[in-house]
Amino acid sequence: MEIEKTEIWITCEKPLEGDGRAVRGFFGNLYRNRPEFHGHRGEKLVYKHPLIQYKVFGGSALVIGLKEGAYLLKAAPSLECLEIYYQKYPILKHNVCSDKVPFGLSDKLIRYTFLTPWIGLNEENYETYLMRRDMAQDTNNLLQKILIGNILSMSKSLGYVVKDKIQLTAYLKEAETVKVKDEIELMAFQGEFETNFLIPDLWGIGGKVSLGYGTVKCENRG
Repeated sequence: MEIEKTEIWITCEKPLEGDGRAVRGFFGNLYRNRPEFHGHRGEKLVYKHPLIQYKVFGGSALVIGLKEGAYLLKAAPSLECLEIYYQKYPILKHNVCSDKVPFGLSDKLIRYTFLTPWIGLNEENYETYLMRRDMAQDTNNLLQKILIGNILSMSKSLGYVVKDKIQLTAYLKEAETVKVKDEIELMAFQGEFETNFLIPDLWGIGGKVSLGYGTVKCENRG
């Protein structure tokens, strides 16, 4: 199927000092009445794959949305500045690109590279991973199953029913831990994977994707 995708690229007068978490904080505060922007409904977290994600590449911000997230971003007005960690960044360029992109099972294998660290382990499978750490094949099989689970979670959030088996082969290695909150660091991975599933470019899968982690880029589509 095809789904709506909207990207907003924001370039400021000087490079942003911060990451996706800082950009998310700004937009979440700006649109407090829309949980799609910040992942909260009142005081409670919304436990589903987010439809709006925030990233920083080369000092510029990228806000990207799919389906309902894409429609919200498309309707959002242009801004004059971003405020990150109490510092204002006047905006030089505010480019919006919206299009329909393919999504779902494919009849061929597609290779993806992680542009940002992938956070795949939760508290439970982290312990399993550590126990299997000396057995490369076992840990790789575990990571592949988790990646398939990430794709299924994303599909459910986007209303796509996966009617056939997802094939996936991963080529991953441990990366430096990532600090997602003060005093909270998580194990992350970098590398590539191949799968028979179409994922939009610059979209993130796995944990903490709204903050920019797990961002993928296709290497052989088309």
